Amino acid sequence: MKPNNHIIHKVKQVVAIELSENVSQKHIALDNNVSTQTVMRTTEGLFVYNKTNCHSLPQNIAFDDFKSGKFATSGMSMILIDLVNHCILDVMKDRGASQLRAYFNQYSPAARAAVKTIPVDLFTPYRAMIKELFPNANIVADRFHIVTQAYHELNKVRISVMKQFGSDSKEYRQLKRFWKLLMKHGTALDYTTRKSRVNFKHAHLTDKEVIDRLLALSDELRDAYAFYQGILYAVETRDEAKFKSVLYPTKNDAQHRSLPKAMKKARRTSRKHFDKIINSFIYGFSNGPIAGSNNKIKAIKRTAYGSRSFKNFRLRILISCKNSFYSMNYKQKSADLNNVKKSAA
Repeated sequence: MKPNNHIIHKVKQVVAIELSENVSQKHIALDNNVSTQTVMRTTEGLFVYNKTNCHSLPQNIAFDDFKSGKFATSGMSMILIDLVNHCILDVMKDRGASQLRAYFNQYSPAARAAVKTIPVDLFTPYRAMIKELFPNANIVADRFHIVTQAYHELNKVRISVMKQFGSDSKEYRQLKRFWKLLMKHGTALDYTTRKSRVNFKHAHLTDKEVIDRLLALSDELRDAYAFYQGILYAVETRDEAKFKSVLYPTKNDAQHRSLPKAMKKARRTSRKHFDKIINSFIYGFSNGPIAGSNNKIKAIKRTAYGSRSFKNFRLRILISCKNSFYSMNYKQKSADLNNVKKSAA
């Protein structure tokens, strides 16, 4: 034991390992009869894998923002992940372009040149930075955001059509009650089972028959629905030809050319990012693996009731997320936990 160090090593091990559980630092401190400051100070000393390897990056990476509060100027920080292994590589303090550029400039040119694919959302400012820092990377548009935008625009058209009929009409009630059916993928609709449908005089209709009656209420809604389903099908099957035909209809395809204003916005966005979306069909990557990590971060924030230090906040995230490089490198310590507790007993 070092001079003036009165906490035995086994207690430090237990403290560090308990941080990976969904409990507060105060609870860990009380459980081990130490202070809350000691909890994080001890953890920093034990976790020797905290330093980022700036000479290596995976070929396929992704980064996405999450709400971190006061730590970042924008209120949003970033998480960096290895797409193949779903391993969290690091947590970046701010999502601003200048801050991200400064962070990635820590990595050697060879490490950045090794990156082949980077999925991003439709937030344009990241594109220029990626091309500058990762010269060999293919930018992949996150398919989720393409579908989500079409989803929201179709819902706007539905609400607009509802209002045209007036809140006292049966058409208004039909469109309001069965909105979830309109948003479903066409292949997920029930074509065989008939059910008594409220607002259709309790007629026994299949899901498909309900959709047909709703679309018959408005040409505008029918065209928007056809565009939305075309996007869903093309993205799900990664069909480049289908996707192109939806975005660039022929002269004979009047249905897609006469889109409502809301859906035209979704089409413009998809056209703008067409090449990046096709890259998502080719490589199959998306920001999906990050979503689970973001949910874990939300749980950490609730448990901790906030953090005053970004250093400690980052550390807690890397410890708590089992798929981070930090936790993976420290797995051997968790194997010793039972022995530690047995000897303590």
